[in-house]
Amino acid sequence: MKINTIVVLMLSAVTTAVMSLASLNANAAGWNTCNGNNITWDNTVENLSAGKKSFPPGSAMAAALQTAVDRLNANPSKFYFTLSLSDTTINLNNGENEVWFSNDPAVLSGAPAITLTWSHCYEFAGLHYGIDETDVIFDVNQNYTTSMNKANLNSFGGSSRPFQTTAIHELGHAMGLNHENRWYNIMGDDWNHIHVNGSTARSYLGEDASEGSIILYGATSANIEDLSLSNFKYLGTSGQYSTHQPTQLFDSGNAVLSSYNDSGERRYYVNKGQTVKLELTGENNGKATHTVKIAYYVSTNSTISTSDKLIGTGTVTLKRNQPATFKTSLLIPSDLIAGTNYWLGAIVDYDDALVETVSSNNATYLPIRVN
Repeated sequence: MKINTIVVLMLSAVTTAVMSLASLNANAAGWNTCNGNNITWDNTVENLSAGKKSFPPGSAMAAALQTAVDRLNANPSKFYFTLSLSDTTINLNNGENEVWFSNDPAVLSGAPAITLTWSHCYEFAGLHYGIDETDVIFDVNQNYTTSMNKANLNSFGGSSRPFQTTAIHELGHAMGLNHENRWYNIMGDDWNHIHVNGSTARSYLGEDASEGSIILYGATSANIEDLSLSNFKYLGTSGQYSTHQPTQLFDSGNAVLSSYNDSGERRYYVNKGQTVKLELTGENNGKATHTVKIAYYVSTNSTISTSDKLIGTGTVTLKRNQPATFKTSLLIPSDLIAGTNYWLGAIVDYDDALVETVSSNNATYLPIRVN
């Protein structure tokens, strides 16, 4: 008997899936299965067609969607999307994979975005299964921004939801991934799965979803290696979603240091000569495990670089499966100026020993103020 399936994947508290089995996997990421087989696309390349009215060619929104597609395509698997613009025949279940904005509550079901996927799972002279079509719909009334200036983003105290992170989340569904609530990852809360070093944030697929891409489609033969640091971490579970929070700064006894809100970020009070523990999240978004050097700095601005004041070095091993949130003991230099704001941060692979496809995500920070 043929079983037609529509998998509804949205940014809300509820996901509906009609499947022979919706799997909760022991390893990173989640996906649907058909009698023990992963539900995937038959091809490793699929085209997405964006609505002309929603994503006018040359517009900021079209550019943001292309960036989201590019970030998903940086995954270490064989799968990727192509993107075409100017589609004027947008509709559900019409044999095309499409992307558009809508204000239809019957489609959006109260979510800021939703992915509808048509799949098949049936037995007739053998088992047949796979994804047939996927449509991604964004709520036109949602307060999205195409800007990645952190001052605009709700993850850093701003008023807008970053379109790029939401789009990557939905494209993860379109690739075949389900929601995930066990680790810091893009398939949980997407708006604060984000990288920042300086004033501009960066959206990305992340380790957990990258692992899922390889499980579903196998590793690419291309050289895809990418390590990153984030100042966000796993907080807990909200239904199907992981929730996230900023990483923190601790004293030597693991008590969180006093802080205050400084333009949407926590700025921690420290003393000269004090030992603190800096907490950051490391991710391996590439194919292989790597042990690399990591360096720690104090900066006079929020952009951590090798030209800043070096206060420590070490090594870190990042495996591809589950993001690693870790603490490092550091001594606050005695020559810092009291009553002054600084930024305490780190750079993974600071000596560029690893050839990476992306190196702009290797550094991040926590704001501090010297008493």
